[in-house]
Amino acid sequence: YPEAGFDPGRIRNQTLLMKLYGNSAQAVKGNSVMVDFLGKKVLFNENHGAAAALGRVSKRLEKSLVSDPKLKEYIFPLGGTFDWRVVQNSSRLSPHSFAIAIDLNVDKGIYWLWDYKNKPQLLEQTRKNYPQAIVDAFEAEGFIWGGKWASFDFMHFEYRPEMFVGR
Repeated sequence: YPEAGFDPGRIRNQTLLMKLYGNSAQAVKGNSVMVDFLGKKVLFNENHGAAAALGRVSKRLEKSLVSDPKLKEYIFPLGGTFDWRVVQNSSRLSPHSFAIAIDLNVDKGIYWLWDYKNKPQLLEQTRKNYPQAIVDAFEAEGFIWGGKWASFDFMHFEYRPEMFVGR
């Protein structure tokens, strides 16, 4: 279980994200395209390769679903992509505001403010049971997984290729 405060990538530089992806909901929408994600159309930012990366994740997951169809229950229904809003209990914009994040099935994606907050032993077991094939598909294309954070968000994947430079 990660130590308290170990949340690599969870704190973001909002000014930088606004310069990279758009500084308003209208600007972000203008920079975004519809991406086919496993047969569902989702709005994702085209800047800096984000939409293309999500398309490649989809192709990786298509292959994984052939060998393990149960993965589908962790993915669908999708929780969403673009949503101009602040992070709960903060004044910071969510990465969803920039159309660089996707939430998979909310029912399979526990969140640190929900019922596992004070049960690290259950959290660790749940983390081990989350399909590694899904995490691998996203990480291979420059996304980070919120399930690795102490302030965990299992359903959440966001495009952050700068976190993988030098790997």
